[in-house]
Amino acid sequence: MKINASASITWDYGNLDVARAIADAVEVDNLNLPKNLNFKTYSEEGKVITKVKYLGEIESFIVAMDDLVFSIKIAEEVTLEGNWRCENGKTKV
Repeated sequence: MKINASASITWDYGNLDVARAIADAVEVDNLNLPKNLNFKTYSEEGKVITKVKYLGEIESFIVAMDDLVFSIKIAEEVTLEGNWRCENGKTKV
């Protein structure tokens, strides 16, 4: 079944540096996606926000959303364990 979907997902960390580190880590995964799938992840006011647009089979959309949640989880683990630092507004792992 084909769908045309858009979504906005927000994770609130309450910390500008943590949100920036997680968003930077996840945004790398958003490069080179198929034309029918558009992800944009960024940080704003201690939150990580992902905007998604998709046109295609619902099963592929579910897999993409699952990948996003898994990527956020891994970025959280690395960030919250303290294996990163912020220098001049750029995240370093």
